[in-house]
Amino acid sequence: MAGIIFSAVSRTRRIDPPKQVIKVTGIQDLMRGGTPRYEYFRGEQGDTILDLTDQRGIEDLGDRVRVLPGTPWADLLKYNLEVFGLEDTAVGGSVHFEDGGFGFNEFGPIRKRVEVEGVINGQEYRGPFRGGVISAVIIRKDPRPLSYMKLDRSFDFVLNRVKYWFSTGIPPFRDITIWKKGNSTSLLVAFPLSRQELLKDKLEEMSPTRPYSFSMGNYRFRYFGSVKTMDLDSPMFSEAEELILFVRKDITKFVALSNKPLNLSLTLDPFSDTSSQDLFSGCILCGKCVNVCPHASQRGDKDYSPMGFFVSGMQKEYANCHLCGKCDEVCPASLNIVSKLREKATFRKISLDISLSLPSRKSLVITPISRELVENAIKIIGFFYRQGIKLGIITLNVSLDELIRGSELNVPEGVEELYVLTPEERLYLLSSKPKTVTDVYFLFDVLPSGVRSKILSKRVHKTCMYKGTMNGDEKCSFAFLEMLNGEPSTRSEVSSQVTLCPLASKKLGIPSYIDELEEVKVEDADKLVEEISGLLTKNKAILEDLTWYDGLDDSIRAEFIRGLLRNYIFGKDPATTIKMYVKLLQENALEDNEIKSILVEEIKKAISADSLG
Repeated sequence: MAGIIFSAVSRTRRIDPPKQVIKVTGIQDLMRGGTPRYEYFRGEQGDTILDLTDQRGIEDLGDRVRVLPGTPWADLLKYNLEVFGLEDTAVGGSVHFEDGGFGFNEFGPIRKRVEVEGVINGQEYRGPFRGGVISAVIIRKDPRPLSYMKLDRSFDFVLNRVKYWFSTGIPPFRDITIWKKGNSTSLLVAFPLSRQELLKDKLEEMSPTRPYSFSMGNYRFRYFGSVKTMDLDSPMFSEAEELILFVRKDITKFVALSNKPLNLSLTLDPFSDTSSQDLFSGCILCGKCVNVCPHASQRGDKDYSPMGFFVSGMQKEYANCHLCGKCDEVCPASLNIVSKLREKATFRKISLDISLSLPSRKSLVITPISRELVENAIKIIGFFYRQGIKLGIITLNVSLDELIRGSELNVPEGVEELYVLTPEERLYLLSSKPKTVTDVYFLFDVLPSGVRSKILSKRVHKTCMYKGTMNGDEKCSFAFLEMLNGEPSTRSEVSSQVTLCPLASKKLGIPSYIDELEEVKVEDADKLVEEISGLLTKNKAILEDLTWYDGLDDSIRAEFIRGLLRNYIFGKDPATTIKMYVKLLQENALEDNEIKSILVEEIKKAISADSLG
């Protein structure tokens, strides 16, 4: 792993990439030594980075919880804990960097109120944090009911009130936080109900409020630091768009947020932003795209995620994904990531080696993605024929690269609905379908409800490209990614019984939804080709004799051919007819262009109606 994403400690600070990144999976990895990284947006420089960002999980121990260090505080808000930090920060990061947070007034930094399991100098330890790498954090629950109150006044008024409280002693609040957003300021306090009488004089004018917590939002610049509480004044943070102050008698920890760089004459933590320009095109380094990116999973390297794409300076190799859109779905900064990736990506230019044009109003379409799935297409056509629906079949004369990039498509006249075999094809065709096409349907979604229910009763690989609402494994099989970018893949984590993607089926060795359909009896293609060749051979003398009418009456020979073929095709289901036609094309068995043209006409007639009724 190159570790490009770990060269960013903020959006305005870049350090040298580490020489090695170790993805931590257990305590044995921590023994190897290195600089821990619990979050993507803040960290420290080191030649070896211990990546703990995926170490997430919570174990309820009754009176305490044991938390893996990469777990965000947002996951812990449902527990009644003594302390917690900013929702976006990791538990391990908060302890490592000695954050302020809920309970700061009473306990000081979070590390003062928790225990850790960790490794220092190759030795495991448990107790108060004393350096090294954290493998778990143990946090006490608070069984006492807390009361939450707030006061909405001007920023100056709130600052003066808090400083007055501390000038006369230490108010027995559990927590004191000041929150300023725009022109609105709130003084928020929490305390055990048993202390209400002690705090009576300080609660005047305050009103009850709900339990509170804070996130860093989607701001482009974030500043972390501390200031002496008695030195607090409003000009310090006049340009901040949002400000969170965790207040204690001696020191106040702050988080200042803005979409413009701030010049703060204060003590800043080393991972804070500076007044420099945003280095990463608006990326806030939250890491959410990393967690959902199939390309990063394919390569086993987080640099291949959209975050790596932005941090690395738009390197083309990091853009070669299949544009599934998962990153756009989770990006809090609304960066339109897919459109930026599409501009830089280099896709393989795979094209179809067969051309089919047997259209109907409802037509199954074969694209470069499904070019090896013609047998599946024939089975689907036969299945729907038994449901009373006839599907035509067409191919798209575009390369894989053109399809992914959304090049304008052309389909035969009269085609109004497109049906596709894979979820990938639906995603791309929806954005580039001609105006004459009303919709694009993924064939699984239009199967009879009973058939779908039977499939969904199994452990289903939903795939990372399927956009329908259903439960299932969304992990990527990498089958389509390998087709698209030709890059090496790690072992897929998919462990399902059936998949919605026929491409994944071939790679994973599990049935696809098409394989789960009842068997469709289709006559042997070799036999069909042999029969039609025999039919034409048997009438060869007549066909040669009818050439006498060439130039006199061309329709005589054509009608004779049409009659032969119509009688042969009559009564055969579309799947059988199409399978025969594909076989004839693959073997170049029709040298006579007139016969070939008439055969296509007769097959089109056979499948042109939308239903049998």
